[in-house]
Amino acid sequence: MFTQTRIRKINIESGRRILVMSDIHGHLSYLKSALEKIKFSDDDILIIVGDMISKGPNSLGTLQYIMELCQCGNVIPLIGNVDAWRAQLIYDLHEENVDIFYDSLIQYRKRWGSDFYDELAIGCGFNINSPEDTLLAKNRIIEYYKDEFRFLAELPTIVETQNFIFVHGGLVEKTAEENENVDFYQLTKYDDFCNKTNHVFDKYVIVGHWPVSLYNTSIQQLNPIINREKRIISIDGACGLKKGCQLNILIIPDIDASVNNISYISYDPLPVIYALEDQKESTDFIQIHWFNRKIQLLETGGEFSYVEHLESGRKLYIPNSYLINETDCTDYTDYLLPVQKGDMLSVIEKTSKGCIVKRNGVIGWYCGKYREECL
Repeated sequence: MFTQTRIRKINIESGRRILVMSDIHGHLSYLKSALEKIKFSDDDILIIVGDMISKGPNSLGTLQYIMELCQCGNVIPLIGNVDAWRAQLIYDLHEENVDIFYDSLIQYRKRWGSDFYDELAIGCGFNINSPEDTLLAKNRIIEYYKDEFRFLAELPTIVETQNFIFVHGGLVEKTAEENENVDFYQLTKYDDFCNKTNHVFDKYVIVGHWPVSLYNTSIQQLNPIINREKRIISIDGACGLKKGCQLNILIIPDIDASVNNISYISYDPLPVIYALEDQKESTDFIQIHWFNRKIQLLETGGEFSYVEHLESGRKLYIPNSYLINETDCTDYTDYLLPVQKGDMLSVIEKTSKGCIVKRNGVIGWYCGKYREECL
């Protein structure tokens, strides 16, 4: 129902700004704040490249807000792999798999504080406290939210315009129409698309799904990436998934604009400090990301623990808040950012050894003196 590949072709008239975002993941406050920051208006076209729900605190509110935006005719959402997967799971829920579904719901609550199914159930008068509650609520949820489910089921997988193609994960075949019979999840869950595809596309393909930080193996960077060689733009700022995440909005000033004129803004709710001292960039540093996150815990401390990073063999102190368990670490770097006095830095975490910060989308440490932003 939700996993049929659908291609939509549209023409966008010249003179309108095209704004593109992806992977909101239930972060309604990020969405609203980003649109306010970009001064979104009826004159703009907003394209949302999938994964609107799940892994965030307000999936239902985010979905319903996007549905409201669509009523003005200038908002074009696409479906993402998580949107389809979570909706299809609800339709496929039955007695034989309810225990697995409920266990997954509990894990979502632990990690993100909420689950899409919980939000749907509460909205129509159910509290989910057992597998039995889960199954009991299903039919009522599907009926009560039939408009929301229909909205998701009718979303396109690929949107093609005169000069750009939009898809959540990536294109398997070179042109939009050649992907008509490609499996839905190959298009929406195309991991590492920029590196794995061998195509040089005729039109720029704009994607989300794969956080851009995973393409940056040396420095942890969350800004959109333009691959001019293959004609791909990747924009997922890992909203809600990683410390220091951001919601990126790509700005295409006109449908006929050159790629050189494409820009972006980003939103995050992080507090801001101002550097009072210069800091030199470090040259010997490590970035730990999802695919090289294995560690060995050597010594546990109150604020930091001493670990060995297994892939590199490097030993270093890591804040305990970055340890998932004794064998895994979330995205972390000991990189010292190049900072000049007066620079504005977004604070991810303050520690006794300095601050983990973000500057212009790049994450690292600042260990100098600073002053707080005056609100």
